[in-house]
Amino acid sequence: MNTSLLTQIQLPVVARRWIGLAAILGAVFAMAELPLYFVVPACDPPICGVETGSLMPDWLILTRTLFNFLALALFLVFMTGVRFLIARADARSEWFGAVAGTAGVAWTIIDMVAKGLEGSSAIKATEWIDPTRTVPTYLLYGSISHLMLVVFGVAFGHAVLRSRALPRWVGWSSFGIAALHLAGVPSMFFGFNSSEFYASNGWGAVAMFNGIAAIWLAAVGVATLMKKTSPASTLV
Repeated sequence: MNTSLLTQIQLPVVARRWIGLAAILGAVFAMAELPLYFVVPACDPPICGVETGSLMPDWLILTRTLFNFLALALFLVFMTGVRFLIARADARSEWFGAVAGTAGVAWTIIDMVAKGLEGSSAIKATEWIDPTRTVPTYLLYGSISHLMLVVFGVAFGHAVLRSRALPRWVGWSSFGIAALHLAGVPSMFFGFNSSEFYASNGWGAVAMFNGIAAIWLAAVGVATLMKKTSPASTLV
């Protein structure tokens, strides 16, 4: 048998597996990161005010930064595969898949830059800091990231429902993710006290909303792995 033809036939199946696994593993690292934002040493209120927050050791900040990098790198793999998933199912929906994938890639890069600045600030600081307060990257991982996920959710939901590349629940729930993050965009007007639910860096508007998105992406990854690919489509 022609080995080049065999590679051509098998590549789409292998790619689908990588895309699905990337979403699942990305969610694992994202969920491992989130608790580290709440495991902080106790601090007296007069010392740890709104400006300084709860002071954290460097190892804690850098560990969650590493988990974030790994999660976002894996989500990046998934996002680059979105266009492929949609186009293989229905070429007419490829543009919507491209918009979704581009917005998703932008989200991963923007969030990675924000967390990289926080980690770098912890390395440079001579004292313990709370980078969620003292490093002004709130809009990067807050409202801007929310907007990118809104664009992703709407485009991906429409593409899935139109192309049937994945189960219909993926498409409808994608609109729900978009609505959730749209609700997070105005958080930029509510300060930077991360202990408040709806601040620009708040535990609700950022940590909880992103946690829900990560769990949803894991579910989409499972759906991607379970989606049956017809023998005819693998020949294309």
